[in-house]
Amino acid sequence: MPPPRTSVTEDRPRRADAQRNRRRVLEAAEAVFSRAGNGATIEDVAKEAGVGVGTVCRHFPTKQALLDEVLNESYRELIVALDAAIGAEEAAAAFDWYVHQLASFQARRRALAEQMASELVMTIDDNLKQEVREKTDELVKRAQVAGALRDDISSADTSMLFAGIAQITAIVGGDRAVRDRYVAVILDGLRPSAANPLPGRPLRYGDLDALKRRLDGSR
Repeated sequence: MPPPRTSVTEDRPRRADAQRNRRRVLEAAEAVFSRAGNGATIEDVAKEAGVGVGTVCRHFPTKQALLDEVLNESYRELIVALDAAIGAEEAAAAFDWYVHQLASFQARRRALAEQMASELVMTIDDNLKQEVREKTDELVKRAQVAGALRDDISSADTSMLFAGIAQITAIVGGDRAVRDRYVAVILDGLRPSAANPLPGRPLRYGDLDALKRRLDGSR
């Protein structure tokens, strides 16, 4: 005899339960990784979520898969912040606001800060990464047109500087005074009034991708 069919009404609650468990695991993972960084374990996440390790692994078979999705969720929030900055009336103030938001964002999400501190080896959804790059490029150009950002800097250059902010954040954690001090140093160095000629040419995102390939090949 064929196996009994599962009714639609039985399937729907199961799918809803699975979705709720997945969301619970992601929220727990964000909290755990924010506190403990990449050293957190699957067991830590399961305990935080109030579920078994098996439940976590059904949705995310490895710790890396879980961390990747936490980072992707974080990038979606960064895109929201970028949209807000791009839509602001004052381009200069919007650029400064975004950089401070990014530093604060990294402080709240230690795992993201640790990953951004070594951005060349990040595992991020390509579409999200491309959207962040395009919106960062737009934000930088708006600030340059407004005369608030030196014109020999590219958005890829700022990405490298943002990785530096992430490194500071990963070191000082919740010490906002120290974090803000170095964010201010970076912002001052980006202003036309403080500019001295830079050596070399501005980086392109293709340069960053080439560096990543070179780094991956050396491992």
